[in-house]
Amino acid sequence: MSEKKTPKVNVDGEQLVFKAITAGLKPDPCEPMSEWADKYRLLNQTYAAEPGKWRTSRTPYLREIMDAFSPSSRCEFVTIMKGAQLGFTEALTNMLGYIIHRAPAPTMMVQPTLNLAKRYSKQRLATMIQDMPVLKGLVADPRSRDSGNTTTSKAFDGGVLFIAGANSASDLRSAPVRYLLLDEVDAYPYDLDGEGDPIELAVNRTKTFARRKVLIGSTPTVKDVSRIEREFLKGDQRKYHVACPHCDTMQELVWSNIKWDKDENKVHRPETAFYMCNHCAGVINESDKMDMLQHGKWVATKPENNYRDTRRSYHISSLYSPWETWANLVQKWLDAQRDPHLLKTFVNTALGQCWDDEANRVNQEDLQQKAEAYPLRTVPMGGLLVTAGVDTQDNRLECVLWAYGKDGQQWAVDYHVFFGDPSSPKLWDELDDYLQKELQHESGEGIKISATAIDTGGHHTQRVYDFCRTRRYRHIIAIKGSSTRNKPVISKPSSVDVTFSGKTLKGGVQLWPVGTDTAKDIIYGKFNIKTGAGSMHFSNELEDTFYEQISSEKKITRYHKGFPRQEWVKPSHVRNEVLDCSVYSLAAAYHLGMNKFSQRDWQTLEDTVQPLTKDLFADKSENIKQIVENKPKKPQQNYQPISRRKKPNAGFASRW
Repeated sequence: MSEKKTPKVNVDGEQLVFKAITAGLKPDPCEPMSEWADKYRLLNQTYAAEPGKWRTSRTPYLREIMDAFSPSSRCEFVTIMKGAQLGFTEALTNMLGYIIHRAPAPTMMVQPTLNLAKRYSKQRLATMIQDMPVLKGLVADPRSRDSGNTTTSKAFDGGVLFIAGANSASDLRSAPVRYLLLDEVDAYPYDLDGEGDPIELAVNRTKTFARRKVLIGSTPTVKDVSRIEREFLKGDQRKYHVACPHCDTMQELVWSNIKWDKDENKVHRPETAFYMCNHCAGVINESDKMDMLQHGKWVATKPENNYRDTRRSYHISSLYSPWETWANLVQKWLDAQRDPHLLKTFVNTALGQCWDDEANRVNQEDLQQKAEAYPLRTVPMGGLLVTAGVDTQDNRLECVLWAYGKDGQQWAVDYHVFFGDPSSPKLWDELDDYLQKELQHESGEGIKISATAIDTGGHHTQRVYDFCRTRRYRHIIAIKGSSTRNKPVISKPSSVDVTFSGKTLKGGVQLWPVGTDTAKDIIYGKFNIKTGAGSMHFSNELEDTFYEQISSEKKITRYHKGFPRQEWVKPSHVRNEVLDCSVYSLAAAYHLGMNKFSQRDWQTLEDTVQPLTKDLFADKSENIKQIVENKPKKPQQNYQPISRRKKPNAGFASRW
């Protein structure tokens, strides 16, 4: 009888499994990140203004920010809206070093573009790893084959670091991470490859981790559209307060309290800059700044936004910077008075505040004050043509009706929201019934909706096609918005219905391109016209949300490849469906040729819709149909038909 063999045990495999389990059960370190940085971090002279050992005491306002990102802190989201020259980039690099050394886990760092991500990896991150012995042994040598240490990915014991660009959707969807660091988020694209906000795409990578850490930092850009402003307002909005050396009153340093002298010729002298205490009006010199910073503290101005201490937000300007003097800031401010672009840069990068462009702002209250006393679904005198714009959302359809007059005036006639599932025929039946209902004109006549434009964007494109296909005779069209500059309000359509063999289906649905930027320029241009030709009218029965949404967007200047370009952008905290529907309604009117109507066409409409004397037995719907379809009436008088004899040769010789 053969002896039973004992199976061999893979000792190395068991050790690896045991090591992995032990590492997973290991608690997070209690060492604050600021203490770790003071102990280990070294600054290289190739990029640091003050090379050598890191000292948090040099930038004490960064201590709480770094410690809030430590694993031992309960804080989950850390947001910093900041000025320039404050040491934030080095603090961010400290966080990566701490993670690699003390709290390894999957980590992602996102820069505005992939090129900037690679530059940061080579200049800052790789240099830090090379200079610090505690990190050099944890990250594989990049020169070895299959080391896992590349420009955009660095593997280390217990984790991996991804360095991504916000302009790449595939990078932001790459893998789940526990630590997420987003730098200069106001430079991120607004819509990444049609998949939405890059910040949201990146934050979704952290949802599987119970103790995740998300850091968001940036200098701000334009008010109401700045991402860092949006994230800052979500948190408890902390400001760094320092004590006055004269009265010991704690206060935030603000630009309005920076003062300087002028000489006898009223010439500014920036070198005399000082800070005036907001409490005792005492003079605080530049030499007092460092001592004030050492004893400063962060004060939450909106603690109710952070009752669980999971979302902290910080704001700090360059007035606190050890490397930026008040005299230099005064000189920059004086230079900026001669150039609005420099002034915007000063507000963004020095003060860490959003630029508020009053020229591109529409006040919601001003529009509401223009409201007139006419009921909804009633077209006032002067309104001769009614069109509808419909926006498709995942849980509703929104519709706005506008009436247009011959002198460029327009009236908001109705705003209605159809709640329900757009994939259900029932919701579209409700919309169809609504569009077929006749409106009342103040003249006493009835008036129908002449055309409707429905947006095909979103997740229900085919439903829109199906709805429009069988209603072409009612001028119900499917449209697709485009933000291309100088694009016509509506362009030549393309056929989207094809046969099995790929041929265009005769009578099928057509997709009409709409220049949304051009339409918004027209709409916003009418906001400032109070009365008369080209003005816009609102009913006093419209709700506040109508005015909020129609004025929700603003036009800002952004730079693309070094060249300025104006773009319409929407703040993330407001909705804009009313504005979109108004754009589509205007496109529907242009589809009917409203922009090409002659005075005779407008006069015919006026005689039909609001006649001086009523003819109770006349059918006037044919008059509107003739105009909107550009089919003039046949003349009533008798005429002689043209002879169909063969025309003579019209060649060059004959013409000559």
